[in-house]
Amino acid sequence: MRRLSVILFCFLLALPLHALDFEVALMPQLDFHTAGEFENSFSGTLSFDFYPLTVRGRDKIGFGIQGGIADIKAQTLSDTPLYYGDLALTYLCRFHDRFVAGVQGYGGAWNFGEVEEKHTKAMSGTLFGGRIFADFYAFPELKFGVFAGFSKFNYSPEDFAKRIDVGLSIKYSFSKGIFAKNVVEVDESETDPIFPVFYSYYNENPFGSLLLFNGEENKITDVTVSVLVGEYMQNPKICASFEKIEQNEVFTAPLTAFLNETILESLLSHKTEGKIIVSYRSLGKRVTSEQILDFTALSRNSMSWEDDRRVAAFVSSHDGAANKISKLAKSIILKNPQGDYCENLDYARGIFAVLKAYGVSYVRDPTSPFSSGESLDADFLQFPYQTLLYSGGDCDDLSILNCALFESIGIKTAFITVPGHIFFAIDSGVSSEKAAGVLKDGRFIVQDGKAWIPLEATVCQDSFAIARAAGFNQWRSAAKKGEAALYPLEEAWKLYKAVSVPESDTDIELPSVERVLKYLK
Repeated sequence: MRRLSVILFCFLLALPLHALDFEVALMPQLDFHTAGEFENSFSGTLSFDFYPLTVRGRDKIGFGIQGGIADIKAQTLSDTPLYYGDLALTYLCRFHDRFVAGVQGYGGAWNFGEVEEKHTKAMSGTLFGGRIFADFYAFPELKFGVFAGFSKFNYSPEDFAKRIDVGLSIKYSFSKGIFAKNVVEVDESETDPIFPVFYSYYNENPFGSLLLFNGEENKITDVTVSVLVGEYMQNPKICASFEKIEQNEVFTAPLTAFLNETILESLLSHKTEGKIIVSYRSLGKRVTSEQILDFTALSRNSMSWEDDRRVAAFVSSHDGAANKISKLAKSIILKNPQGDYCENLDYARGIFAVLKAYGVSYVRDPTSPFSSGESLDADFLQFPYQTLLYSGGDCDDLSILNCALFESIGIKTAFITVPGHIFFAIDSGVSSEKAAGVLKDGRFIVQDGKAWIPLEATVCQDSFAIARAAGFNQWRSAAKKGEAALYPLEEAWKLYKAVSVPESDTDIELPSVERVLKYLK
């Protein structure tokens, strides 16, 4: 018996801790003696059981260490305790989420103490027996059950006792209770870098996905998956919910987050720690687990071009520096109308002249993913105030600035993209039906009931006529090949809301009116 105990102990030590399902069982029982001159009596068994082996999905094979005390009573004896202990081998059959049945065999030793007043000697021997049982899961860690069994207490020259046992049991699993580990966990994760300018976009649109696995031994219900990026969120955001997930089922959750504006303070790319919170009900018990997942937050000037409409997020009509430029242009045009065939063209001439007088110029960026066609790479885009501070930028920077200037004085704009290039268009203010009669040079685009006037932003140090001609010619050439697209900002903002940063209200030195009038004429 001692050798068997040592072997069992060594086997358990060799198993990984996460494989052990350890529970304790209390089993009060009624004993019916079939051999030996003993009255029927009550006894109780305390069992410590380990279930390291899982077979057939969720059936288990386990080993146990048991001990108990029985109240032995006969005509010649007063109530006298009989102590016993044994090792058990158990097979559990989990045939339902809440029900399990099993069979157990055990063998060990017993001891009956000396009773001096009756002149009986101490006795001991071996015992063997078995039981069948059925348990009900009240909670994942707590079971109630019934059992029936048979025990034989061996002694020489004849058996000391034989008995049939029936009883109730209560079992508590430490591995599912006190020492419970995450069993519904992230199996795989795929996350995109977080672009600060899209912080509101991520509330409804995913920046990644999670593959999760239900490792519980039963189905789970009322499942929610939440994310918390502590650096930029106050509360977790539920990004997915499921009514029911079956045992061993793999399920996918999109990653969305309600980020706050503080992420716009991110000037450099960096890692930020997040939590994935999974909450569910398992057999009526609410279970919540957390796992750490790192995300990459890029700088606020970063953007990728998989959707050209994304650039709209950089165009804010509330950009302080841009507003100073547009107001100057508008006031000059109001005092010095140009007599164009539509009012918006007058304002366009004024804005073009102010930017030229200010000294804004085109600076080519050879590393731009947009011009190279690498749409998934992160590009560096300037906010309107930055282009004014730097007095220049590439095609996307200058288009962003111009759109912000026109939007700030109430003129609708659109981005135009052709292979490797972006420029912009303004709403002429003339309906599509009247456009041909008003814009007689034919340099306009009809879309969504509006007549759009394309303008090339990179020729900011040339004449306004060149900007008009270059813009229209590029559109016409690419449109013939089906490679041109026009995106009104009013529509793009519905998905990619405009972002403005506090630094935009910066002081800039405006050009003199005389200098602007020089370029205007």
